[in-house]
Amino acid sequence: MKRNTLALRLLILSSVWVVATLVVVGVLLMLLFRSHVERRFDDFLFDQLKGNIAASDISTKSGVLEMTWTPSNLRFHRPLSGWYWQILENGKLAARSRSLWQHSLAVTDPGVGTGLQHQALTGPAGMPLRGLVENVTLPDSTASFTFVVAGPVSNIDQDVHEFSKMLLITLTALGVGLVGAVFFQIRIGLRPLSRLQQALAETRLGKTGRLPESFPGEVQPVVSELNALLDHNAALLERARTQTANLAHALKNPLTVLTNEARAMEGEQGSLMGEQLKNMTHSVHRYLSRARAAGANRFVGIRTPVGAIAEDLRFSMDHLYKGKALTIHLIGLEEIYFHGDVQDLEEMLGNVIDNACKWAKKEVQIRGERAGDKWRVIVEDDGPGIPEGQEAVVIQRGRRLDEAIPGSGLGLDIVFDIAMLYGGSLYLDRSTLGGVRANLEWPAVDELL
Repeated sequence: MKRNTLALRLLILSSVWVVATLVVVGVLLMLLFRSHVERRFDDFLFDQLKGNIAASDISTKSGVLEMTWTPSNLRFHRPLSGWYWQILENGKLAARSRSLWQHSLAVTDPGVGTGLQHQALTGPAGMPLRGLVENVTLPDSTASFTFVVAGPVSNIDQDVHEFSKMLLITLTALGVGLVGAVFFQIRIGLRPLSRLQQALAETRLGKTGRLPESFPGEVQPVVSELNALLDHNAALLERARTQTANLAHALKNPLTVLTNEARAMEGEQGSLMGEQLKNMTHSVHRYLSRARAAGANRFVGIRTPVGAIAEDLRFSMDHLYKGKALTIHLIGLEEIYFHGDVQDLEEMLGNVIDNACKWAKKEVQIRGERAGDKWRVIVEDDGPGIPEGQEAVVIQRGRRLDEAIPGSGLGLDIVFDIAMLYGGSLYLDRSTLGGVRANLEWPAVDELL
């Protein structure tokens, strides 16, 4: 999972919440379990204490304390077992369990009438004990008897420790399961955003014109706004194209009339006016092409197959240059796409192929290939070629190396401008066929997997 993502933030927040909740629950369960163990421990001590009181009697002959029976629990018979009982008469030891051996427990006199008391005691060898103490007055006796029963605190700690280990394993497994469930819940819950990303990519690649209207209610408003934005951009582009076409038609007729008038004029003035009108016509054509390309470059959702356009252009060039009987080869253009307006692609390829056919002797080769992150269309001819060092000059506006060949000299310059607007380029070098090799490139947008 990548950093700085919504899914990672949700997962971290949920994981922290799960861990904090499980820690609190674990602590509470351990406290409740310890309280339960202590209560069961105290119940056992209480039963033993009451049994000792019930077994105590005052001898009618000697007037001293006698035990009518001995507690049978073996823990109180095993020496230094940690389980002890003793009976004090007016603060002096009157009886004790065999487990105490020669020792006695130091207790605090609870006083007469105070009832049952819990006391923290210390047994032999410094063992911490939890004890119950009660003052009792037996029949036929005026003495105060203190009954004490105690057990090792380590028994409670051991039970709590064992429970804590099992609880830790259980809560850890539960936490891992909950975090895993949260992870899958986030992945499933955020899946519409992945679908939205894929739909946007398909729109950008030209596979669809709009986003599908089948998203959950939380995402659908965003989808609707994106579709509205796409529709708005399409409307703006169409309006710009219409105005560009209107401007081209509005300028075409006046410039044609002025050009014809300039041709009819004799002398230096007519030549000067004709040259300037020619420059104006070229400039209008050049900048209108650039304006159209700039608008198309900002419109997503267009994908034009290069192979089909190249096939149409080959058909046109065969008719245009049928007197030269040229052979035009198309190689590897089927899988190449131009992500832009079809008119811009036709203008770029048309100018480059027309230039190659114009100079070719017998053969023109048009080849497509992938060059890193760009598509490249290579147009080669077997013409005379370009003198070394003049390749960049040919692309400049209005520059022609041979004035005898018809043309304005603006074709390759316009191709270069349009390619630059799409993030591509055009450069010329020497062809293996003997003529010029024109390399036309533009960014390749990878297909969705």
